[in-house]
Amino acid sequence: MRNVALVLSGGTGDRMGGGTPKQYRTVAGKPVLVHTLERLERCSAIDGVFVIASPQWTDRILEWKEAFGLEKLLGAAPAGANRQLSIRNGLLAARRFMDGDEGAGVMIQDAVRPLTGVRLLEDLMENLREAACVMPVLPVTDTTYTSEDGRWVSGLLERSALYAGQAPEAFRYWPYLALYRDTPEAELSSMSGSCQLPYQAGWNVKMIPGERENIKITYAADLKICELLLHGQEESL
Repeated sequence: MRNVALVLSGGTGDRMGGGTPKQYRTVAGKPVLVHTLERLERCSAIDGVFVIASPQWTDRILEWKEAFGLEKLLGAAPAGANRQLSIRNGLLAARRFMDGDEGAGVMIQDAVRPLTGVRLLEDLMENLREAACVMPVLPVTDTTYTSEDGRWVSGLLERSALYAGQAPEAFRYWPYLALYRDTPEAELSSMSGSCQLPYQAGWNVKMIPGERENIKITYAADLKICELLLHGQEESL
């Protein structure tokens, strides 16, 4: 069975500021994206990787492929106007690599998750044997409220039934491609997470334990936390 990973790297980093998108900033001596790709490089369950990015970054990404020995990186595809259209572009770009393999799997990863454990990556792909859609989750530990106006509490949610989804997520490639190919662009653009479309289409989404350290870099403070964690992991190797 052939498995591919699509790494979504089209973000502009508006919430962080400072010009260079967060996935291309240097942390612990390497661009954030390179750390993310190196995790996939070490994952025995992944056979090939495509980065979905703004075309202006394609040459730089291919330079990093050579500089850091990213042998599984097969190429780059253009980012779409939003996450869902980027996923569609990546699925279409990977098709030539997947042809002839009906049991193929695809992983959707964020470029800004450089701390995802290799064991989690492998567990995701292993669970595709019994589910068409697999997502890592963490139990919600804080008391969670709802508010109709953003000022006053209007309800309380049952914490024991709440889970926070993480990336990456894994899917059986061909059915997932068909969903993205056949769903109108306007409908796709109204969605957010990678599992939302298959869930709404009636797929059963399997949950597996996520990782606390699998943080998504969003704000400047996250870069500092990530650097400390990366240095800590290197020292423990």
